[in-house]
Amino acid sequence: MSAQPARRGATPPPPPVPDPAIAELKTRLDAEEAARKAAEERLAAAEQNLAAQAAAAKTAADAVAAQQAKLDALSTQLAAEATARTAAITAASDAITRTAPPSIGARWGGVSLSGFAQIDLAIRQSSSDQLVDATSEPLNQDRFNLRRARLKVNADYGRVLGALELDANTNNGSQARVVGAEASYSFAKRERGATSPAIATIGSFKIPFGQEVLESDADRLFLERSTVARALFPGEFDLGARVAGSWRSFSYSLAAQNGEPIGEKGFPLRDPNAAKDYTGHVGIDTTFGKLRIVAGLSALTGTGFHKGSPATKDQLVWRDTNENGVVELSEIQNIPGHAATAATNFDRFAVGGDLRLVLPIAKVGKLELRGEITTGNNLDRAIVPADPVSSGRDLRELGYYVQLLQELPHGFILGARFDHYDPDADATDRQSGEVVPSVATFSSLALAAAARIQNGRLIVEYDVNRNHQGRDAAGVPTNLKDNAFLVRAEVKF
Repeated sequence: MSAQPARRGATPPPPPVPDPAIAELKTRLDAEEAARKAAEERLAAAEQNLAAQAAAAKTAADAVAAQQAKLDALSTQLAAEATARTAAITAASDAITRTAPPSIGARWGGVSLSGFAQIDLAIRQSSSDQLVDATSEPLNQDRFNLRRARLKVNADYGRVLGALELDANTNNGSQARVVGAEASYSFAKRERGATSPAIATIGSFKIPFGQEVLESDADRLFLERSTVARALFPGEFDLGARVAGSWRSFSYSLAAQNGEPIGEKGFPLRDPNAAKDYTGHVGIDTTFGKLRIVAGLSALTGTGFHKGSPATKDQLVWRDTNENGVVELSEIQNIPGHAATAATNFDRFAVGGDLRLVLPIAKVGKLELRGEITTGNNLDRAIVPADPVSSGRDLRELGYYVQLLQELPHGFILGARFDHYDPDADATDRQSGEVVPSVATFSSLALAAAARIQNGRLIVEYDVNRNHQGRDAAGVPTNLKDNAFLVRAEVKF
């Protein structure tokens, strides 16, 4: 049956009406699909994050394991070094115990006993198998000599301190004497062995001037002190009173002493006049990095003594003023006698500066550079004793030294020192009847080496000495040949 054509002008059927339930279901499905995709994306991101964290954790664990391995190796090395150090200390302690001298006990705590002995062998150019006419003293210096044998007792009870030092030597025959004796009181409370800001001392002690005068003879490399120290401060010790102390890096010392040291030629350890010598020293001891710096300034003022002269008779004297060896009438003089003259005092002083630099050098030892300079007036008391009353003028003195020391492994040390001393800057001499300026200086270059074995030292020193105490065939001052080769054996106890 064939379809019939629609009639022209008929209305089309209405579109189907959507089911609300289906639309709601479609919307819900679309939302669930979007949520599922978002969840999958978050899950993928979380998995990537966990993978990155796992990789970082593995890297950190590897680093910790490597660091732990290094720590274990370092711990093993430190343990081995500690074991070796302990073994070395034990061995050294055993060796010291086997070689140490017997200990000495004391009834009171704080009392200690120490000492040293120095025996020298000297060979000098100026030595001669003759005697000095005036004193009958031998001129021979090529000999063995007990230079010093010291025994010192120290007492430290806190505020109260004391010291007694005895010396024996054969410098001028067999001698035994007291050199140091101190009684001290600390104004501040202190522990034994500690420093104090103020300690008062009375007795026999070293003159507080510079560094070299105060240095122990057992600590010095060179056999003797410099010429200027031996001239102005002979023997180092003098009787008097002192106040000294230290605070942090600062130290000071002020003393009033008789002014006649133990090595002085006139009145050693006595005092011919009522005046006293006043000495002061201020210094610092600090560090700048590895460099240790010790420096100070010193000053002395005092009064010397001219002993006067007895009465004399008239004398007839010939003086060969033109030095021709012929007696001429103009050269014969009558020296009239004079009455006794009274003793006279005269002023004297000295100022000085000192500097010491110490630098440790790895695997070698300490390097030390030290020097002092001193200028004075009428203070020489041993080399060329100053007497401005007899000379009619003041005698100006100037001296200095510079030394370099280098410690080496195994207890060896090398040193060189140059010292210079002028006892009279205005010295004159008479030549062919004319007064001309003269040089009276002393200078020395000392080269020394020492080897330390336990509590002993062996020191070898060669001195190149220059002075103008000699005379040539014409009587003109010239260098007195006095180079010296010296050997010292020393032991501390």
